[in-house]
Order: sequence, then structure tokens, then C-alpha cells
Amino acid sequence: MDITSPLTRLLPILCVLAIATVIEVIAPLRRQSRWVHGRVLTNAALMVITLTLGIALNFALALGSAYVAERELGALQHLELGVVPSFVVSFLALDLASYAVHRLMHQTPVLWRIHLVHHIDPAVDATTALRQHPLEGLLRFSFIAVTAWTLGASPAAVAAYRVLGSLNSILEHANIRVPRSLDRILVRFWVTPNMHKVHHSRARTETDSNYANLFSFFDRLFGTYTMSSRGPSVSYGIEGYDRPDQHSIGAVLSLPFRRQPGQTRGEDRTLGALEPGVRKP
Repeated sequence: MDITSPLTRLLPILCVLAIATVIEVIAPLRRQSRWVHGRVLTNAALMVITLTLGIALNFALALGSAYVAERELGALQHLELGVVPSFVVSFLALDLASYAVHRLMHQTPVLWRIHLVHHIDPAVDATTALRQHPLEGLLRFSFIAVTAWTLGASPAAVAAYRVLGSLNSILEHANIRVPRSLDRILVRFWVTPNMHKVHHSRARTETDSNYANLFSFFDRLFGTYTMSSRGPSVSYGIEGYDRPDQHSIGAVLSLPFRRQPGQTRGEDRTLGALEPGVRKP
């Protein structure tokens, strides 16, 4: 199986999505309605858009990575670190880029309106992982592409990162119960479902934390880590986005181009907080 093939990468994503959905039904973390505010139809539509766009962007990413690697235009080719060290450096750099663009979306008002599509989901489950605005897909792609092409990361390393990132995103959003003892071990270096659930809290200081994609130590390093033990008990969603009409596919696709509820023109979302939260550096 050629992992660098964009279509090949789709199969494990769909398989993990199906498995996670079954586990959510059998042993959910919490009882929540999948159908609240018509979110199933909206999430399904966004999932199709996200996966279709992902196939196209992954194809462009693979072509660019192959071009750079073939002509030895990237930094890694000149450093001559070897296959394994280059693979590790590529993985870490790509994950740092994912952390950076995610944090930027929270701290920049215009980008926050794009990212809101993901955060206003009133319930969090495996489908939430693929609930994002197309503009967010393009933004994330740009950070990954610039990093990959500047480094000259191998197509295999880039493809492996994209696949693993997608799979972990599904798992960390899935409404599944993770034993606290296991979470305490894994969260030291890996983003667990409990850790990421904190990121979907309605409490502002918790929403603006736990940005990492794969490696949790980036949040610890940059002081944006909130204890994963909070995850199972947080309340999901964003204040001001609790009406059913705000969750239709038309409403979420137009969301980046509309002002937030109660926001005046030019108001910065970095002012104030929705409600108190607990952050641990």
C-alpha cells in the first residue's frame, strides 16, 4: 500500500471513524444527543467537504514534496542527517506547524471566525474531527506545506504525518472513555482524548489551551497546557451559539463572514472571558 497516495490515505481515516462511532454507541464517555440542532447532517456535509478538499490538497502536497526532494531544495537534504533522523525532524516540525496555526486561529479575530465552525459543535464526537470550514483546511494546509517544502521533508514522512494526525484527531474528539491511569501515562507526551476535550470547553481559558495535534509537550513548552483530568467534565460549545438555526450547513459556511453574537465592529475576542477556567502551565 502506497501511503503517499492521497486516495490510499482516505481508507484508514474512514475505518477509524467507523470504529470510533461504534465504540461511542457501546461505551460512550457521556450521554449526549447526536441529533441536537441537526448537527449530524451538518457534520456529515462538512465531513464530505473536508475529505474531498483533503484529497486535493494532499495530492498537491505530495507533488510539492516530491519536487523539492528530487531537486534537493530543502534544508534536510543539505544537512544530510540520514533517513531516520530526517523523518523524526520532519514529524516534529510538522507538528509544531500544526500547533502554531491552531494557536493563531484562536488569537486572531478573523481566523477565529473560521475556526468557530469547529468549536460551536454542541456535542463532541468522532464527526467533530472533520467538522471544519474549507478555509480552515486551506489555512492548515498552507502551514504544513511551507514547513514540509522548506525542510525538504520526504513525501513518505509528510504522508505519514497527515494520516496519523487525522487518525488521532478522530480519536481525540471521539466520545469514548479513557481510563484515568492510562491517560496520565499517555498525556505526558501524546494528545489524548481527555486532553483535547478540555479544548472544547465553554470556559474561555480552557478553550484557549491544549492546541497540540500529536505531541502534548508543545503545549507544556509554550505554557498552554491545561490538565487533561478536566476533559470528561467540561461543557461543550461556545456562548452565543446555542440556537438551532446557527448550526445549519448554510449558517456554518457563512459564519466566518458574519460578526459574532454581541460583538461590535472591530471588537477583539481576546478581550474578556466567557467564564473562568483552570490552566496549568
